[in-house]
Amino acid sequence: DLWISTKCGESDTTTGLASCPAVGNMYDKLIPQGIYGVFGETSEITGGEHLARKRAISPEIEEKWYKMWKAYQEDVIEAHKTDDLSDSQPTKGNILGGLTTIEEKALGNLEKIGHNSKFLDALQPAEAPARGPGLYYMDTSSAAAECVTLMAAGGYVIHTFPTGQGNVIGNPIVPVIKITGNPRTVRTMPEHIDVDVSGVLRREMTIDQAGDALIDNIYRTANGRLTAAEALGHREFSMTKLYRSA
Repeated sequence: DLWISTKCGESDTTTGLASCPAVGNMYDKLIPQGIYGVFGETSEITGGEHLARKRAISPEIEEKWYKMWKAYQEDVIEAHKTDDLSDSQPTKGNILGGLTTIEEKALGNLEKIGHNSKFLDALQPAEAPARGPGLYYMDTSSAAAECVTLMAAGGYVIHTFPTGQGNVIGNPIVPVIKITGNPRTVRTMPEHIDVDVSGVLRREMTIDQAGDALIDNIYRTANGRLTAAEALGHREFSMTKLYRSA
């Protein structure tokens, strides 16, 4: 079995246009072949929750997911807000990258799950899936090291990480494959990027081709190829402790 998780970071306008859709295309192709997939980042679905609800496999799972998302809104956002989400979502980096609202960020985030699969269950942080192969949701922080760690704890063995402005994240347990559609990031951080899909923005590559490039990289990684983060020694991780984080 191949268990592939996903979480994006340092998102900008290119993320929702190229790197996140590449991950979604990969899931559309590999989930029917029997892999396990998972997405999360509860705070970053805000504004797109109506779309996420429609992707649940059943009304029961839809309600389970919505209660999970609603609890975050009530326990974290409403309990600690100043005036809106601007203290944490979108981040200052997201705004510099052209994302002006959490709704824009959420729509790009949801591109990672493709267009065909329904998620089979809504998992607690670090919970292992128990309903067989397919797509799952995990209630996680949107913080990169914490989210990747939680998904690794749930049993996922390869992590796909779309990034716009670049992120050096790695993990001690799982290889982290970084994908970018930002030409500037490809130029300035090439040693950190595993899959370059910037051709999508230049109309030199289709989303379908971008998905194939990612699948090829996943297969090579599963067969022992080091990711950029592994080669550079990045082993970031974070354990969830007392409080939920954004």
